[in-house]
Amino acid sequence: MNSQNDRQMRFMQAYSPLHDRLVRFVQSILYDREEARDIISETLLAAYEQFDQVRNPDTFLYYLFTIAKRKIIKREKRQQKRVSLDESSLEISDDSANHAMQLLQHKELYRALAKMDFKYSEPLVLFEISGFSIREISELLSISESGVKSRLVRARIMLSALLEGKLHHSKKEERIHE
Repeated sequence: MNSQNDRQMRFMQAYSPLHDRLVRFVQSILYDREEARDIISETLLAAYEQFDQVRNPDTFLYYLFTIAKRKIIKREKRQQKRVSLDESSLEISDDSANHAMQLLQHKELYRALAKMDFKYSEPLVLFEISGFSIREISELLSISESGVKSRLVRARIMLSALLEGKLHHSKKEERIHE
């Protein structure tokens, strides 16, 4: 029993400082708070079950994100359809004078991200929303730093075009054109 408590304590010490980053990443990809909670729970369970295999505590963040990414991809394959962002998943303060405008802008942003190929939206979300560095994204996605930069440039161009209404074809068509 004591070794179980010790294991739980070590896991929580490793996980606690990473919690917010994991939540931001998963919520930014899924756009649905309940789905995000499910993925985060599944990620934590899988990470806890395999925690003793993590040799370097500095890699625990990447380990968590890799598990979450795989769970998200599995989920998308099952559903083959992204859930649109609902108003309750946005965290905008009620005292904001521009609440309605911000809500609309957030919805448009997340709809545009949902139309993009995951290959491009993932590094954009990791960099712009989750606050990862180019180097961290490179390690997490197992691609070169120049590859990350290239995907970020392409993702920004795609996102800009989508937000300006220049790309009207479906997600499936976009992937064909890539």
